[in-house]
Amino acid sequence: MDHRRKNKPRRGGGARTKIHPPKKPRIALIGFRGVGKSAIARRLAEYWQIPLLSLDEKIERDEGMRIEEIVRARGWQYFRDREYAALATAAETDRLLLDCGGGIVEEAEGLRSDRKMQILKEKFFCIYIAVNEEKMLYRLQNLARNASRPDLSPADSPQNLLEVFKRREPLYLEIAHTVVDISDTNIAESALRITQMFK
Repeated sequence: MDHRRKNKPRRGGGARTKIHPPKKPRIALIGFRGVGKSAIARRLAEYWQIPLLSLDEKIERDEGMRIEEIVRARGWQYFRDREYAALATAAETDRLLLDCGGGIVEEAEGLRSDRKMQILKEKFFCIYIAVNEEKMLYRLQNLARNASRPDLSPADSPQNLLEVFKRREPLYLEIAHTVVDISDTNIAESALRITQMFK
């Protein structure tokens, strides 16, 4: 049984309505790799005219290396520590839309990250960008290898990534203030679905 809460956009007339920004000062998009968080985040930042920060991109800028290079040179826990530090700094920003990496809820070796989850739960309004398992497998099978993403152990195959997704999803749901299931929609419609939650 799928226990996700499904948010559907309210239907209105044909006239264009103003898209209001959220009242919460800090919004975080959470969810697994490949679901479209970054593309949705860019749309939302444009709609709401709110600063956008990608944690992964910030870490890469600060370290002067891509994530795969950081992990290869210094290990997973070093990267997760940098991720925590960047998240803690972002939590002090007055107004922000945060695009989180898929592993934001974990430490090295796939262990639960209470420290990061606590910051997200307390300091941000967390929106879990969810898709059902069938759609997730489809997306993983069609997801081109991205050089900026480090390999996952034991192998970066769709089936292994699906197991990682299953491990992380309960953690996403635990900290999510709301869930937006985008299994039946595209990026533009997904962003609009989210904006309508804040009207």
